[in-house]
Amino acid sequence: MARNSATIAFRVKPEIKRRADALFERLGMTTSTGMNVLLMQTLDHRGFAAPVALPDDEEDEYPNAETRAVLDRVLAGTEPMFGPFESTEEMLKSALEMED
Repeated sequence: MARNSATIAFRVKPEIKRRADALFERLGMTTSTGMNVLLMQTLDHRGFAAPVALPDDEEDEYPNAETRAVLDRVLAGTEPMFGPFESTEEMLKSALEMED
């Protein structure tokens, strides 16, 4: 039976692993997925690619509390979700009407 993955094992200091795990979690992925992204990008660019990074202000929650609250309400069905739209113009018109 063919395997769809291979294992790479390497040693890092516990603090580096802890911080990497936390960063990848904030980026919405596991450390394994993050390392796969790093390896794929390195191969595609034949070297290190531009970084995938959080905003410079580390204190900012991502997504921020307001966006997270809206997403929670939409997923709970207590706030309507607009769209899908047939065109960008239709979406912008709807957004402008919501501001009024």
